[in-house]
Amino acid sequence: MRPSCTTPSLAADSHIVWNRELLYVGGYLCRTAYEIELESIRTLWNEAAGSPGMNGFNPHPQLGDRLRDRFLHVLKFFTFHVSTPSSDVARFLEAAFFSCSTLPLKVLSTTGVHDASDVRAPDPIFLQFLKHLPVLPDSVLSSAPAAFRALRSKGMIADITFRDVLAQLRKQPLDEEELVACLKWWEEVRQQDSMYTQARTELLNATILNLGSGQDTRVVPLSMVKYFVHQRMIPLDGPLPNTLLPLSVTKHFTLEQLKSFGWREFSILDWIEHIFRSDVMDANPEHNATKSSEWAERVLTVLARAWPSLSKESHEMIKAILAGKTCIPTSSGLQKPELSYFSSANIFNDLPVVTFTSGVALKGNMEKLLSFIGVRKHVDLQVVFDR
Repeated sequence: MRPSCTTPSLAADSHIVWNRELLYVGGYLCRTAYEIELESIRTLWNEAAGSPGMNGFNPHPQLGDRLRDRFLHVLKFFTFHVSTPSSDVARFLEAAFFSCSTLPLKVLSTTGVHDASDVRAPDPIFLQFLKHLPVLPDSVLSSAPAAFRALRSKGMIADITFRDVLAQLRKQPLDEEELVACLKWWEEVRQQDSMYTQARTELLNATILNLGSGQDTRVVPLSMVKYFVHQRMIPLDGPLPNTLLPLSVTKHFTLEQLKSFGWREFSILDWIEHIFRSDVMDANPEHNATKSSEWAERVLTVLARAWPSLSKESHEMIKAILAGKTCIPTSSGLQKPELSYFSSANIFNDLPVVTFTSGVALKGNMEKLLSFIGVRKHVDLQVVFDR
């Protein structure tokens, strides 16, 4: 018999190469089956999410649960575990599965099927306000931890970063509840971020608050916010500047936390300056203190309550704002402070005497306020002579 020209070592090497190539083909077929299944899930998800009544991100909850279960099944099916007796089998299959395609691996996230590099690991803190950020479903972590570890170890699924937060905030306005969650998260970041000031500016520039609903909806870019409300005595149902953050948001934070954003408290003086601006009064007739006796009385009542806590400088500025304005309710309608009188000066029947329909007593702080802004306690002699 003629001896073989192939040595045993060469035959063994050829056998090894052949087996490795077969394993590579097996990994390729696994990837193909995985991609076909993910494409089917993607089509069903997108069609359902885009149907009438849906938000374009998520399908009906029941269908969403079924598709997540389907993804979880295929993900677990193609998770490669350590093989025996040779660990090379699983290792070569896994290597082929992840490297056989130039296209990125697809996974199902909370907002549909995306490239794995665009999907983030779930974090409950962010899920409260980044509701459209693609993250892996919680079920992957709880039911397929091995698959999650494999994706993480290969750098395909990363944690949520500050850049992810900014990108999402630029795309989607937040409602009040979401904004509260966002600012609370930032308070935690503030304690650790050495570049706090620069990062805070980026956050405020990216965040938009969505207020109201329907035709009453308005947006408030946080970059425009200057003030926050802390004094409950300021009427919130009257005219307020667009640069004021609503109390429904600020009530969840301390003064120190709110000031850390670069905002300052909306003071009584700020409020008076705002409501007596000509454009504000023209736009709000029912809240025009020079035309509405009810609103003028309410404004004076708020001022009187805060009067003792205001500085002398604020007193002078308020007096200057009210001077010459018909904002004092009297028996003769709204009058200027300097043309109005306390009841003690009523020596003529037709004098405009301060009259509040609510029955508020004109004493104490109210008396001090009215006297300071020019309401008269006595009738000048010249008026008497003229009469």
